[in-house]
Amino acid sequence: YLRRPPRIAALGLGGSGRSSLLRSLIERRPARDPLDTDHGHWVHLEHEGAKIHWLEIDVDDPAARSQWKSALEREIPDLVFLTFEPRNVQDAKPIVERAKSLLPDLPQGTAALRVFSLLTHSDLIGRGDVDVEAERRRLEAKLTDCGLDADPPRAVSAISGEGLEGLSEAMVLALPEEARLEAARALARAKEARVRIGNEIVQACTAVSVTVGVTPIPFSDMVVLGPLQAMMVSSLAYLSGRSMGKKTVAEWLGSLGVVGGLGMGLRFSAQTIAKLVPGAGNVVSAGVAGAGTTAIGQSAIRYFLKS
Repeated sequence: YLRRPPRIAALGLGGSGRSSLLRSLIERRPARDPLDTDHGHWVHLEHEGAKIHWLEIDVDDPAARSQWKSALEREIPDLVFLTFEPRNVQDAKPIVERAKSLLPDLPQGTAALRVFSLLTHSDLIGRGDVDVEAERRRLEAKLTDCGLDADPPRAVSAISGEGLEGLSEAMVLALPEEARLEAARALARAKEARVRIGNEIVQACTAVSVTVGVTPIPFSDMVVLGPLQAMMVSSLAYLSGRSMGKKTVAEWLGSLGVVGGLGMGLRFSAQTIAKLVPGAGNVVSAGVAGAGTTAIGQSAIRYFLKS
């Protein structure tokens, strides 16, 4: 299973809120640690457990094209942010045209980049949602007139958090498969994405458990199922943004209670006994193995991803 951090390129004018937007997307609590995003080259960020490859380029910088080409030689972005401040909307055309001139500079055979156009600092627009939506529509009309192939603009605010949940979920869905787990872990507001990916992990482990449960040798599946289920729980804990240490394991086991822990032990006993019954016993064992893995996985999802 391939897994890597997402690669995000942020194009726009200097001061258009890209670094503060990134901080608001990945931080789970206010932090004093500096977020060194730098400009003009890829930065491999690790911040509060979040891992993101981030590239900021000022489109009005004379060196923008050389910076962009140099960055593409190292890594190809998964997504591109094109940011506009409210004060940029009226004169958005030069920003868009400059971005349009950069975006096609891709290695041969590379698919066109997905572009998210963002109206930042939306908390500074007018007096409420009606004014924000009017400004967003005005920007959308400008982008359409310029012929930019991009998603409809999203109004976002690093201060109020407006639009960040929707942006986070859209980012995870737009990313390639190998970058989704790290993105869902990194993006603090991508709660639905974490639960969705968590369920995919549980389903995959359940399928393996059923296959293992069919093996006719008594006790053999316990040797495999224990580590498999431990790996599954570890993956769900990691997805939540937590490290899987002894304390985390103890907290999760404590959340199961006596009844839950006893139930898991009884499932293993039932599996082993079923193996001793020729033929149909293997089918029963496979069912118990699958049900047990699903139960453990759903318990871990509730504890790590929904609580």
